[in-house]
Amino acid sequence: MTWIDYTIVFVFLFGIFYAGSYFYKWVDTPDDFYVAGRQITPFLLAATIAATNVNLYSFVGQAGVAYKHGISILWQTWTGNMALVFSGLFVIPILRRLKVRTVPEYLELRYNKGVRTLVGVLWIFRLAFWLGVVLYTAVVAAQAITGVQSFTLWVIVFSVIAIIYTSLGGMWSVALTDALQFILMLLGALILLPIAMKAVGWMPGLLAKTPPHHLDLVVKNGPYNWQFMLAILILGIEWASVDQGLMQRAFGARDTKTVAKGLVLAGIITTPFALLWNLPGLAATVLYPNLANPDSAVPTMIHGLLPPIILGIVVCGLLASQMSTIDSNLNGVATLYTNDIYGSLFNRKAGQKQILSTVRWMTLITGIFMIGFSYLVPMLGGAVSAYLTVIAIMDMPLFIIAIFYGLLWKRASSLGAIGGYLIGALAGGIAKFGYAMDFNNATFISAGAALVATPVFSWLTEPVNAEKISKIWAARKISQEEIDKKAIYHIWPESLWGKFSLLILFAGLLIFLAGALMGSRSLPLASTVAVSGMLIYFLGGFVRLFFD
Repeated sequence: MTWIDYTIVFVFLFGIFYAGSYFYKWVDTPDDFYVAGRQITPFLLAATIAATNVNLYSFVGQAGVAYKHGISILWQTWTGNMALVFSGLFVIPILRRLKVRTVPEYLELRYNKGVRTLVGVLWIFRLAFWLGVVLYTAVVAAQAITGVQSFTLWVIVFSVIAIIYTSLGGMWSVALTDALQFILMLLGALILLPIAMKAVGWMPGLLAKTPPHHLDLVVKNGPYNWQFMLAILILGIEWASVDQGLMQRAFGARDTKTVAKGLVLAGIITTPFALLWNLPGLAATVLYPNLANPDSAVPTMIHGLLPPIILGIVVCGLLASQMSTIDSNLNGVATLYTNDIYGSLFNRKAGQKQILSTVRWMTLITGIFMIGFSYLVPMLGGAVSAYLTVIAIMDMPLFIIAIFYGLLWKRASSLGAIGGYLIGALAGGIAKFGYAMDFNNATFISAGAALVATPVFSWLTEPVNAEKISKIWAARKISQEEIDKKAIYHIWPESLWGKFSLLILFAGLLIFLAGALMGSRSLPLASTVAVSGMLIYFLGGFVRLFFD
């Protein structure tokens, strides 16, 4: 990098810091910090979700997997986008009607304070670890691009700005700076892609020079095979239904219909973006075939191919993608602690100023945890391996108790929720670390154990008080807020076209699953069928937004 590139990056960082800190004066109440006063619009919600989902984990971690294993890692993004559509249509509208701030707060409404506290404590560390993964990817990129190898130096550089402006402006800073960062990220990626493709002879050259097995979207063998597609789809629905960083944006939407529109649009518009980092990852196999660390594939390409000024702009785009993920999850962890532990257990009578002070201090403390966890990522095999290991163990049991049983089975009890979560997480951990199973099998085992354990423990207790969960079941229909705002959203549409749109959506899902199963047999056209099913699925979700 030249002095011009460093100047561009410095101006960008200062601008983001100033813009994020500016919203300090907008934050007068805890709701302003947590959920931006519940005033986020559909476009802003879609932009901020997209900005969070596209980050340096993608450009470093996923591109590194594409470099080493092939293009099938695309399904981590694509099935996540399918999950956003599903959750936006069927799950998050229910939680938005409850006007909760966090998933643990919902768990207390559904079960009791013990479930809320257990999940709140565990997920503080779970989200802080994810922040460490994102920070690690930023450091790997900086080392490859600049040649400065100090891990600690880059950790400090990337951490301080996001920590400060998030602690000052809360969700307002997160949402509005993410919208700006999304534009910059997209600009940087759109500059990099054609330069990388030109260097390998565009698509014909890439197809001719890349190992053939790297080009199959649906494969029978390997760590990112057809089983991975199914496992990551299940985990994607979990993520889109209970992830605190994502939920906090959704809970900030101005009404239930906005939630549905924002999540569906975010899933659809970000689907093509996966090519922006996976194709460069494939191109790097041609240009730099012997890299010791696959995670450095795209950063090495950026350093080797981009001229001054262009290099600075692309680096700003990558920094924007990284900071948008850090700020949202910092805000999410701080909200979890303050709302579900501090306010629930230690100081229930805390005033608004005291709560605001606490959540800001917790943002700083979370940043310190993030820094510490970033040093553990290399020990777990890199960004993608580390992240998939953690979510396989901890995430699926939460989805089972919170959404699957929590919204569908009235008999599920607090003992069942605690037993299901702990046994599911324990089973996943034993499968992964005790028997060295891969991510796919660990996911299925943790989910299966939670599915079995939750009803077993639930039947050992008295039936749940019907009055306690009546609010949850009422939220599955419509709320008074929707009636007052004349923005009613029916999860199961009443119009003929609305019902037809869901028929299209579920038909697309079945076609996608058929493509995955075809891949298990190495049948021809498996990739074509799977992608076609995904596109039909998105069409159904999009049409659903216009017919209720």
